[in-house]
Amino acid sequence: MDTGRKLQFADLEAVGPGTPAGCYLRRFWHPVLRASDMRPRTAKPIEILGERFTLYRGEGGEFHLCGFRCPHRGAQLSLGWVEGDDIRCRYHGWRFDCAGQCVEQPDVEMSNAARVKLPVYPTREYLGLVFAYVGEGEPPTFQRYPDLDRPGVIITDATEIIPCSFWNRLDNDINHIPWVHRATALRKGRNDFIVPRRETVEETPYGWKSTRYAKGDANGFRDMSGSAHFFMPNVYQFGVRTRVKGFEGRNLWDTKITWTVPINDRTFAAFDVTHTPLEGQEARDYEAGRLKQQEAESGDRWDLAEKVLAGEMTLEELPDELSAYTSFAIEDYVTQVGQGSVAERGRERLVDTDKKVILMRRLWLREVGALMEGQPLTAWQIPTEPLQQLATATA
Repeated sequence: MDTGRKLQFADLEAVGPGTPAGCYLRRFWHPVLRASDMRPRTAKPIEILGERFTLYRGEGGEFHLCGFRCPHRGAQLSLGWVEGDDIRCRYHGWRFDCAGQCVEQPDVEMSNAARVKLPVYPTREYLGLVFAYVGEGEPPTFQRYPDLDRPGVIITDATEIIPCSFWNRLDNDINHIPWVHRATALRKGRNDFIVPRRETVEETPYGWKSTRYAKGDANGFRDMSGSAHFFMPNVYQFGVRTRVKGFEGRNLWDTKITWTVPINDRTFAAFDVTHTPLEGQEARDYEAGRLKQQEAESGDRWDLAEKVLAGEMTLEELPDELSAYTSFAIEDYVTQVGQGSVAERGRERLVDTDKKVILMRRLWLREVGALMEGQPLTAWQIPTEPLQQLATATA
């Protein structure tokens, strides 16, 4: 790492091995897959932080993460077979156990299997996601999120792969809502989305907290949905009124947590998990409705987004039958992808409504700068009690 000059925001975009942001991110656990997207006895290649790995699921359902290539001749390990909790290379049949040790070299007269080992990495399942630690040494304590550990229904959304820097999602701000989502708000009669917004933001022991306000009547701004919370380095928690059909009129609030995980310098994966305070049959009905509503439109929404980016249609021309959820996702996609890389933007002219963006970048520059200089880092602490206090007033 270059320590000869002051760290700049643009330096935080690269995430590969040895980069400032890459070294910092490798100090944390990150989700790498939705657990339901992988069957037992299967393997697949994955990429995170600019590195490729092999993720496989044993016959008993446990996930294992190891190096991308077989150390024999460099074959892609995910092409092979999963046998119990072992993986066998398709090229020459070498077999490795879940600790990475080579345990079989078929047809080799003078085996050196005892001296051959794959790199392996810790994994954990939580909230329907597979988490991994791909840094050096012992992993840090695995973080749980008390707001999602409460009784209720948990929905783990399909992973979204977005072709732009993780920063284009990470330092998004609340002031975009009445503009980015204007077309959908007008088409769906959601006038509450086009009123001006503001937020206050403060550093916390876990990252930062913002309190969000929407323009009300002559009395000014009012609390719209409680507080939003950011857990360093890339986890965002906020409250939103549910949009599931059949439940939207009940003033029912979801707590959503999103992980923004760089795949490489120009692509990130978004992992979203939602908690809704319902139990029993209501929870089952809600889950079925939520999955049906979202996955029915997931196939072609990015095709529509790419048409908008290419100037072949406008956001005002999105099909009326699209749900508000899908339309909002398309609007976020075209805005974030359209920003380009940090370097491509040139000079940004931040203003007073960018307080959250400024704080986010300041925290990252402070922590990554300290890492580069060998100085102590902040030991971020997530509270053990739920944080989310959702507003009950109509927003």
